[in-house]
Order: sequence, then C-alpha cells, then structure tokens
Amino acid sequence: MPQLASDPALTQTSVQATDLLVFLRPVTDVQGTLTGYAPCNITAGNFASSILALGLTRIGPTLPTAAPEGGGWFLDAGVLSYSPITGTESGVILTPAAQGKSYDGWIASLPTSDPGTGGNTYWNNNGVPTPSIVSAGT
Repeated sequence: MPQLASDPALTQTSVQATDLLVFLRPVTDVQGTLTGYAPCNITAGNFASSILALGLTRIGPTLPTAAPEGGGWFLDAGVLSYSPITGTESGVILTPAAQGKSYDGWIASLPTSDPGTGGNTYWNNNGVPTPSIVSAGT
C-alpha cells in the first residue's frame, strides 16, 4: 500500500548529509510565465551548502563594514567576520594585524636562552617561542 508524504510515520527530525531530498523547481516559458514544476533531487549536504551560500550572498550587503558595538557579524574588507566581544584592546579593536603585533611584542619580551624553569615558561629561540625544559638543580 502506498504511503502519503504526510504520513506521520515518515516524519524525521534530522537529516544526514547523504539523505536525498526531493523538491519542485518552477518551470517558466520564454516570457517568464510559470508553466508548472519539475521534480528534482538533491543530497542534504549539497542542500545545506547551497542554502548557506545563498544566505551569505543575501545578507552580506546588509552587514556593517566595522565591528558593531556589542559584537556581531560584519564585513572586514569584504571578508565575513564575527566580533563576539565588545570593547577594545589598547584603544584599538584587536584585528589580525594587532594580534600579530601583540604576538611579536610577546616574543621580543622572552629571554633568548632557555631559563631551565620548565612548566608554562617559554624562551625566544630565534623568533620561535620554545617551551622551557627543566634543568637539573632547578
């Protein structure tokens, strides 16, 4: 006996990437008049990727070009970015460049030879932060 798509026994609450979804795509004539619908199939994984790309295309132009007060999504030179926090670091939003500058400052502040203290201490090994190794007698 055939089952109707509305049969509660067919209801699912999640999908797997390999599930095959069925949908109807509008068919139009050369004048753009709707003439019917054609059945189509798509895997759930491809459907999710397609919806995400469509959503980003639609929402992108509406986003601010700087991190919003209070955090949130924004476009940073055309790159989708998210600022989860509010406030600033040293008066400047912590951009990748600012983070790199902070990292370089940290490297420069480290000793240039292994202090032999172990634990969570580091030394500047020619620009590479290297964990300290416990020396005998330390």
